[in-house]
Amino acid sequence: MMVESEIELGEEKKAVINPEIKEAADGFVDKVFSKSNIDFELVSVLRTMAEGRIYNDMIERPDEYKAKPQIASVEPWDGKKPAGPRDFLKKKVSLPSLPQVLIQIQKVINDSDSSASDLAAVISKDPKLVAAILRLANSAMFSFRTEVDTPTRAVALLGFKQAGSLALGTVSLSLFKRSKISVLEVEKFWKHSIACGVIAQEIARAANLGDPERFFVAGLLHDIGLYVVFESQKSLAVELLKRANKEGTSFYTAEQDVLGFNHAILGGVIIKDWSFPKHLVISAAGHHNPEKAKNDPDAGVVHVADYIARALGYDLGISPILGTISEAAWVNIGLSVDSFKKLLPDFESLIEDVFEILRPV
Repeated sequence: MMVESEIELGEEKKAVINPEIKEAADGFVDKVFSKSNIDFELVSVLRTMAEGRIYNDMIERPDEYKAKPQIASVEPWDGKKPAGPRDFLKKKVSLPSLPQVLIQIQKVINDSDSSASDLAAVISKDPKLVAAILRLANSAMFSFRTEVDTPTRAVALLGFKQAGSLALGTVSLSLFKRSKISVLEVEKFWKHSIACGVIAQEIARAANLGDPERFFVAGLLHDIGLYVVFESQKSLAVELLKRANKEGTSFYTAEQDVLGFNHAILGGVIIKDWSFPKHLVISAAGHHNPEKAKNDPDAGVVHVADYIARALGYDLGISPILGTISEAAWVNIGLSVDSFKKLLPDFESLIEDVFEILRPV
């Protein structure tokens, strides 16, 4: 028989706790953080938040915590391992094709003779991009004192490099579409990518790392390799999911064990082949590499933001655990945990706002 008890939440407020759900939630949290260093203050803060969030989720959205059925139409993996990321991309891989506006944005931002008006002119050619850029510029992420009503005004206020980065990231995210048979929950992918971008930007801004928009775009694109694995090699993706869950490890560890590389390295190769800026290549390729994250600010911020996003519930639903976070990468950022805690209350509203602005339709 189910018994309910009360716990104190301050002098005036009490909450009724369901002990069976509380036990299940605590067990889930223990598993999720099982490979994380709980003595690390940042992890401790995130774990405490997760305890309350997951308990409430198990009450309000219990289906999220039930085992997902395997997609019957996906054939078993044939066991053929690629020699490396380049060999993987030579197979029948479905890479999103770059739209013309994205190619034009690349040309403008890579041309030292280009001006703000050149960038505004390219943005103006795509009505969806115009709408997204204006909504972003008028969002709480920037809080300009005046309304931004034209691409020219947006570029002037944001700055050439920052506006170019935002345009690049905005169009790139729209490449990730739902397929008829999808192993990856694409909406979760979009929200995780946006959450990572927002958190990376806010951390970079608070730590005075310069050009916070570049970190936002790095967060948006960090998991492109994961998307390609799931959309191009569904049988392999299912095999990796099974292994991660059976062994209680992270998805990228399963990738490393099975393939000898992971989606981060694959993403770096793809972004490099697309001639995107070098910092986006590094942040994608290095976001699961503790050494790269420790020594490179872009990879380090995205590594930390990726972990935080998943710990806050913006996960992809593909790993039973969070894995590890590099304490050295956090130290290298130079932000105290107390300063980070002050950013937390705004994360959810910022992420939801940007999600509504950028979510592909």
